[in-house]
Amino acid sequence: MKKPFTSRILGVNIAVTNMQDTIHLIITHIKELKGKFICLSNVHTTVMAEKDEEYRQIQNAAFLALPDGSPLALVQRLRGFKEAEQVAGPDLMPGVWKATENTDISHYFYGSTQQTIDALESNLRAKYQGLKIAGMEAPPFRPLTKEEDEAAIRRINDSGAAIVWVGLGAPKQEKWMYDHQDRINALMLGVGAGFDFHAGTVKRAPGWMRRHYMEWLYRLIQDPRRLWKRYVGTNGKFLLLSVKDVFTWKKYVDSDKKNLLIYAHYYYPDVASTGQILTELAEGLKDTFHTTVICTVPSYTGKISQYYRKHQYYFENINGVNVLRIRVPEFRKNFTLSRLYNITAYFLSAIAATFRVERQDYVFTISQPPVLGGMLGVIGKWIKKAKLIYNIQDFNPEQVQAVDFSHNKLVLGTMMALDKYSCRQAQKVIVVGRDMIETLHKRFDPLPTYAYINNWIDEKEILPLPRDDERVMAFKQQYGLQNKFVIMYSGNIGLYYDLLNIVKVIEKFQDKAEVVFAFIGEGSVLDELRDYQEKRLLSNMVFIPYQDKNKLIYSLNAGDVHFVVNAKGIKGVSVPSKLYGVMAAGKPVLGILEEGAEARLIVEEAGCGISVAPGDYEAIEHLIETFIEWKDSPRLAEMGARGRDYLVNYLTKDVSIKKYRDEILSC
Repeated sequence: MKKPFTSRILGVNIAVTNMQDTIHLIITHIKELKGKFICLSNVHTTVMAEKDEEYRQIQNAAFLALPDGSPLALVQRLRGFKEAEQVAGPDLMPGVWKATENTDISHYFYGSTQQTIDALESNLRAKYQGLKIAGMEAPPFRPLTKEEDEAAIRRINDSGAAIVWVGLGAPKQEKWMYDHQDRINALMLGVGAGFDFHAGTVKRAPGWMRRHYMEWLYRLIQDPRRLWKRYVGTNGKFLLLSVKDVFTWKKYVDSDKKNLLIYAHYYYPDVASTGQILTELAEGLKDTFHTTVICTVPSYTGKISQYYRKHQYYFENINGVNVLRIRVPEFRKNFTLSRLYNITAYFLSAIAATFRVERQDYVFTISQPPVLGGMLGVIGKWIKKAKLIYNIQDFNPEQVQAVDFSHNKLVLGTMMALDKYSCRQAQKVIVVGRDMIETLHKRFDPLPTYAYINNWIDEKEILPLPRDDERVMAFKQQYGLQNKFVIMYSGNIGLYYDLLNIVKVIEKFQDKAEVVFAFIGEGSVLDELRDYQEKRLLSNMVFIPYQDKNKLIYSLNAGDVHFVVNAKGIKGVSVPSKLYGVMAAGKPVLGILEEGAEARLIVEEAGCGISVAPGDYEAIEHLIETFIEWKDSPRLAEMGARGRDYLVNYLTKDVSIKKYRDEILSC
């Protein structure tokens, strides 16, 4: 069940939705919504929540807080949610009633006065003859005793109602629903004056007044003595507060924690390795920091789902982390101009989004996109007057030069100048490999303040499985790997791994029927590899789509040996994160890595594999032959076990995240 995105207005997470989608969500998922409640939030309740923390927490505990007031939907549209609409309670009620006529979904009405309840029942039975009314009651206009409350709960639950309409007025009805969540076996909706409108005891404003944000004026004219203070004071306060809040997501949090802003080009559920690392880092730091992430909508493949095409911005809270997503243009991985357009759009939109989050103590950014990631952190530091932590996952332009992607001196020189400036502006530079410290030495004298922290994989999620595990066997069966010695490459099939030349070495093992080379993942070089396989009729190669995180344990365990590869010249520039997954699964490493490179150092220290130098294709061929000769030897299992032990002892997620926490706080 996908909930609508939310936009925080004066501290309340207001759903970004419309009437049709809301009704569809309620009807389709009515069984899953049992015990939950929905608030209909308007200007009055939102202003109350701004100054009343308890009431704010109650509204944010709801399954949804719908924009009952049109000014709330207007604020959402000003924030970039162009299709946000008002979902007024008096309009939602007949929409749901009509959709549930002649169905098993029954309704209970709790609230208002007996006179209103009687009139409402009469009108409903006349207009919605197929509507199942499970019960109607007007509780006493006083706090109920415990016994009276328990009796009311029994009446509602015994009625079998699927939806309970609550008309107690704000803030009483929200507090009542909050106190009764999971005690009432139905979905509760607080609709306030909706009972009066549909009972006919109070007339609603004409449509033209509602469309022009003037419904409050109509109600004020109806009952000026009771409402003038509320509307004049509340509406005026909303106007004053919302002027500065329109373009800002305020967190309304306690002051016991520092605020941390993370720029993540990709973030969960995107499958980029840096996105997964940053997701786990952000969630791991949430007990220490109030964390906000600015990232793109899920788009690592280049495609964007319809779910993320409606608005310019999307706000989510994922496992306690505030995530502000930016819509970016789609792109083709093998078309450089479209990728540059996508990256530039992210860079500029992320700067604009920075103004939409509140004050920050720390800004954390990574070296993705190349160079622009660092500059984004610098600009964020200036805007928020915060301390900058620059996490370098890949050095650029060094990486660009290593793979001969560009030889343009002006471009390379500009990239170097900008990235060095980002490093100097940072209060701390964090690299992910010991060899990368050497690159810092080459760049700087004196060195910027730096730290070294390994990347990781969650060793509790990825672990060795028996060879005959049902799910591993099913994976092998699905991709034709059964009864084969599987040499696997799992990860980004991109520019920095010299894969096309490695495939030419693999071609020499075409006569080894018992051996298969499996490539799992996506990337800019994938089409070239497929074309080469088709032209050369290579039957010993299998291409497998990227595997979701929850399936990674089975795909990694399906390999007998794993390639861990970097192209020549990548030493000190990048560390292949796929190494950690291979070690976690307890598999031996066939390393194609330069001497002194971080990944090779780990493989040698752990004793979990054998490495040769990139570009030495004769040595690569010989190493593949060696592993094939050992396919029935206990050596492979022993290597894999040593790798797993080393990772558990030195490279766990908890250890690395603690190091990040300490380094950030030390700034």
